[in-house]
Formats: sequence, C-alpha cells, structure tokens
Amino acid sequence: MPKLVYFGLQGRAQAIRYLLGAKDVQFEDQHLEFAEWGPIKAANTYGEGAQLPVFINDDGKVFVQSMAILKMLAFEHGYMPETAEQEYEVEWLSSTGVDIIEKPERYVLMKDEPTAEDLEKCISLLRNFITKVDKQWSDGRAHAAGDKITHADFSILALITSHYENASGKHEAIRNATREMVEQCTNIARVMAPMRELCAAQIASIPAGSI
Repeated sequence: MPKLVYFGLQGRAQAIRYLLGAKDVQFEDQHLEFAEWGPIKAANTYGEGAQLPVFINDDGKVFVQSMAILKMLAFEHGYMPETAEQEYEVEWLSSTGVDIIEKPERYVLMKDEPTAEDLEKCISLLRNFITKVDKQWSDGRAHAAGDKITHADFSILALITSHYENASGKHEAIRNATREMVEQCTNIARVMAPMRELCAAQIASIPAGSI
C-alpha cells in the first residue's frame, strides 16, 4: 500500500490527500510528531536533505517535493491539464500563489503572539490572493483550469481549508476575516462546490492544526 508521510497538519500534504481520496486510492496517511522527524531526517531515511511530505509507492520508491508528488499523481489519475489554455490557468494560479501567498506575513498564522499589525498584514495578504482568484474565475468556469478538474483544484481546495476555513487556526481575528472572505467570493464558491463534494470524506477527516 502506498504511504504518505507528513505531520498531523494539512500543510503541504493536504492537496495530495484530496487527490488520492477523490480516486478512492487506499494509502497509509502517516502523521509524524515534530520530535520524530528530527532523527528521521538526520538519518537520511528518505534521502539526503529530504523534506516532508514524502510519498512511497507500492514498490517502495520514495518521492519528495509536494508539488512534484501532486503532479505525478495527477498524471497517473487523469488530473493533468490537456490543453494549452488549461495549462496556462493552472500555472497562473500557481504563480499567483507564489507571488502573493509565499511571503513572511503568511506565517503569522502559526505565531503564538503576533501583534495587531502582524495580524492585519496576514489578513490583507490572504484577502489579496482570494479576491484576485475570484476575479480570474468570474468567467463562469466550472473548474480552476476551465472545464476539467486538474491538480490545481485540489491545491486551491487545500489552501482554502487550511488557511481560510481552518477551525483550528490560532487567531480568532484571522479565522473570522478569512471565513467572511470565502463567503463573499461567489466565483470561488462555484468552482469549489464540486470539489467539496468530491473530497467530502477527506474534508471530514482533516487533521487539526494551525495550517
């Protein structure tokens, strides 16, 4: 049986969990404690410099790098873009996420005692991303890349459940603000509706964590 190794968080593994679950792929979802990871990493158990998540297939081959794993599984299970425009939309979403989300302000989500200014900067960053995506999807499309579900749909669903709708989030101000953002983004609601149905079982078993 394949194995996905990560922490008891959504984080960089959740999109992979959603994709596998959507295809009813049976796999071991191993959750490590942070204290366990240090010795495993030091021993190069999954390869020199390997980071989590790690995916191990039925043959015991180890795969690392979350996006590479997600795209490999998408190729295997029919969730890759099939047209040039679909590829553009998938890459647009990924690049926009890097441009906006991958900033220090995002990690306020995991801080124990952020300042009011820190909280507002994080909220602003998350609002900027979700409103930009909502505008991109205002053309009435059914899925993130158009008329076909791709790995991008699993990625954005994972971002929403971990960053915008996370009941285990540390900070009430962020939880309240992001919940309101999602409610206001009707285009995202439309695109995510079939994904929520497809991934209902995985959503119901989301690991509790701040991200």
